[in-house]
Amino acid sequence: MHSTLMPSEIRIWVVRNEIRASIPRTVVRGPIAINHRRDSPELPPGNRELYDLALNVLNGFVEPVRGAEDEREPVKCFRGHCSAFAARHHCDFSCDFLQELPESRVIATAEIQRWIEHRGQTDTEGVSETEWYLERLRA
Repeated sequence: MHSTLMPSEIRIWVVRNEIRASIPRTVVRGPIAINHRRDSPELPPGNRELYDLALNVLNGFVEPVRGAEDEREPVKCFRGHCSAFAARHHCDFSCDFLQELPESRVIATAEIQRWIEHRGQTDTEGVSETEWYLERLRA
């Protein structure tokens, strides 16, 4: 189901409150670290950064296809398009894989594929409350 270019695992790590990953950012721009004061405490990555990463991960596994009317239907994002599946499930993916992110994490491609297959089988609703987030990506 995923792109043949996806590695066998995705490495995620945090450097000075900035999330980095071993996948390309295809949909949303990479995070920009802003530190106005050197003595201010560094905050952990917020939900927006986690959602952005989740959207990029899922978009690599379930890529948008022009003209598709199913889970691969393209949805316009800040930069480029993501699949309807990625748009619909990226917040849940973030909660399941990225919340309480330690300094580094490795997620096996097979584990992500199982999660996607399970979501595809149990998804009975359309694009849910995540639409507000995608609207912000378009701005």
